[in-house]
Amino acid sequence: MSSKNNADISVMMLVPFLPPLPVGGAEMQALKLAESLAQKGIIISFIMPGKPDVKGMIRIAGMPVYRLHSWMNALHTWLSAYKKKKQPSAIRIEYDDSKELTNQITRKVGWPTVIYYNIFFLRALLFLWRRRKSFDIIHAHTMEWSVIVSVRLGRILEKPVIIKDSTMNGFQSLSRFPSGRKLQNMIMANAYFVAMTKIIHNNLLLTGVPEERIFDIPNGIVVGSETLPSVRGRKPAKVLFVGNLYQQPAKGVDILLHAWRIVHAQFPDAVLQIIGDGVVPDYKYFTDRLQISDVVNFLGKQSDLSRYYTEADVFVLPSRREGMSNALMEAMLNGVPCIATDISGSQDLILNNVNGILVPPGNPTLLAEGISYLLSNPDIAQALAERGRETILRDFNIQKVADKYISMYTKILKKESPGITH
Repeated sequence: MSSKNNADISVMMLVPFLPPLPVGGAEMQALKLAESLAQKGIIISFIMPGKPDVKGMIRIAGMPVYRLHSWMNALHTWLSAYKKKKQPSAIRIEYDDSKELTNQITRKVGWPTVIYYNIFFLRALLFLWRRRKSFDIIHAHTMEWSVIVSVRLGRILEKPVIIKDSTMNGFQSLSRFPSGRKLQNMIMANAYFVAMTKIIHNNLLLTGVPEERIFDIPNGIVVGSETLPSVRGRKPAKVLFVGNLYQQPAKGVDILLHAWRIVHAQFPDAVLQIIGDGVVPDYKYFTDRLQISDVVNFLGKQSDLSRYYTEADVFVLPSRREGMSNALMEAMLNGVPCIATDISGSQDLILNNVNGILVPPGNPTLLAEGISYLLSNPDIAQALAERGRETILRDFNIQKVADKYISMYTKILKKESPGITH
């Protein structure tokens, strides 16, 4: 295929969900990226499964979003409900890092999910077959069932497929699917990959993905040049965490709460603010056991985080696994002193003791020491925060990230995709 101008490149993005349905960081990152790409002339469309009350085509920021729903989805709904009734999910907060694998998803994928994405694949194939001349690339944004669907579509429609690995062990986790190794081989042979961190890049290489199929592009964030107001330094001190509480053990909330018990002994008036969806009563019971419930505020999901970033004295990300945290990027952009675990994504954003602090994952004592250090040394914390903001402005502006994607699209479309089998 010959070289194309931006306006001639059309990308079909495949995601599990978009608003108004609940979405995660990977989906929101895809949406922000798509908006920036569209501003630069790339033609963007989205395709995703629909639901009985959320189906058909809508536009988000002017981009068409096709939500495909089939009456056969009712079968998946029934099977999922039956499975949950037979095996109700227990809310678990605490994990033992010395005995459990906590940095990778290991739960086997059940047949209801397999049926679900195969139904969507057939529906998407019929939908896209009629439109196959209207787009050039299929771009999947999560290393889940969506990549299986994307690669199958790409093979039949003869379109290059790009997969963004949105978590540090995403490709390895595909082994959880039935015939997982065969699926990995199929995907490896028929796709290009976006690695947003060094660890993800190396993990892809270790699984056999050729170097020339991997593009290093980080997450991005919408930035502004305004001077940030600050009300930090007021008493009591506020430490902020933002993340989905349902994503345990990934988010390390149990580690954070154990660490906060240590911090509380030194800073008895300091308050930990926890923002994110979750079963709050179970977490409150956990903080009661730790005798810190009076200094931990569970604030649920918040649509506007700006006030919390402005008031936070420290932002903490205790994750056991990440891709590249949107919340950490937002905190750094907002000039909040940040401490995070030394894992994929965080170590690509933070240089220890230069623009933030990194501590080993799964260690409440060292996490507590880092938090206490920042609370005890406000001048040092402020200097780290200023350099953290500079890092985001310089390297992670979504507009610069979009330029890297355009370069990747152009490079892929210029050649005949050597080594890719259809």
